[in-house]
Amino acid sequence: MDKSGKIYVKAMNKYNDGYIDKALALCEKSISLSITNAAALNLKGILYYLKGDLENAKKMWNINYKRNNDEVSKKYLKDSINDREKLQLYVNALELIKQLNISGALQILKQCENSHFNFINVNNHISLCYIKQGEYDKALQYINEVLKVDKKNAQAIMNKKTLIEYGSLKREINYKKIVVVTASIFLAITLIVFGKTFMYNVKNLSITGMKKIQSGITLIKKKDNEETKELVKTESQKSEEIKKNTEVSKRNTSKNEEKPIAYNTQEMTKFPREQFKQSINNNNMEQIIEYVDKWKNVDLEMNDKLLMVKGEEIIKSSGVVYFYEKGVSYINSKNFIEAQKYFLYALPYSKDNYLEEHIIYMLALSYKSISDFQNAVKYYEISLNQFPSGSYTEEVLYNLILIEKDVDINKAKAYAEKLVKQFPHSQYNNTIVKKILE
Repeated sequence: MDKSGKIYVKAMNKYNDGYIDKALALCEKSISLSITNAAALNLKGILYYLKGDLENAKKMWNINYKRNNDEVSKKYLKDSINDREKLQLYVNALELIKQLNISGALQILKQCENSHFNFINVNNHISLCYIKQGEYDKALQYINEVLKVDKKNAQAIMNKKTLIEYGSLKREINYKKIVVVTASIFLAITLIVFGKTFMYNVKNLSITGMKKIQSGITLIKKKDNEETKELVKTESQKSEEIKKNTEVSKRNTSKNEEKPIAYNTQEMTKFPREQFKQSINNNNMEQIIEYVDKWKNVDLEMNDKLLMVKGEEIIKSSGVVYFYEKGVSYINSKNFIEAQKYFLYALPYSKDNYLEEHIIYMLALSYKSISDFQNAVKYYEISLNQFPSGSYTEEVLYNLILIEKDVDINKAKAYAEKLVKQFPHSQYNNTIVKKILE
């Protein structure tokens, strides 16, 4: 088996273990070594298919069929003809969720179940609908289906966390963590006991040694008194020499003082045209966004302006999705600072993009996760203002209640009133909310 084949086997193992993103990266590596690896091309197409990226899935299978005459790819292409209808059904379901028509959304999403296309998104939203209806057992079944395919999926993990918060699901006990913590405590106790014993021995030794040291100090003091007079005299002479040298140095400096270096500010602020072109050619989203953000408000030449426009178009068309997925991956790995960076990259360019609502909510979530409640409230409020009947409105209102109840009880009460009015049968209408409204 060649190197490409071995990497494909690793990709297949990752896919079977539920690490879909790692499987996708390994597929890309395998294909880069050999475009004739039909199995890797097919698997990459399937992974895109499960994620709901129909265009890229068909692109992989089309390449495989045309280049390698692969019959499996041909079948996949044939079977995917009706998937555009499934995609439209999914989009319609999202609209119904926004309108709080949960039953209608659920009926439509159920029609998408007979295909594996968009499997992850469809199952995530079915579980979300069941959570909103209070059918937690059914919700858990769909959450687990997603986690089998994608163990790191942020939406599924969040839905599961919601079930735990509602008390319908017990927290999983991390036995490995318990063992590590117990071992750490035992080690700390051992070190403390050892340290006390060590200090006791040192103290005994010190008492014996101090008697010897004391006798030596008497002799040293006598010698020091004799040397002090000489030292004072020497230091006085040194002081005079330093004073003279300083005066000479000042005179020389005033005569030979150089003019400051004149930097070429024009060169320092020159638009990096070639580097920008290179980043666009390489589709390097991080570099493109840095150049765009830095130079978008600068008065540029016509060719440079056109290059900037192209950079902004790339960010809007592809970058927003790229940065959102990158941010979600960092949330999955609990690196909330990095997650914020990528969500903030995406947000200014997400206007009229279906991901805008998700980006804002994820920003609020990431700030809340590091206890930056000021910024969490900021983005929860943005979410509430821009999407008053959105997918996350219920959760946003409840989080604002929890934060504000210890800061501004009047605000907390206002959010609680909105929650009860807008969602009279909400699972969040619990004792906390009721107490605030008393």
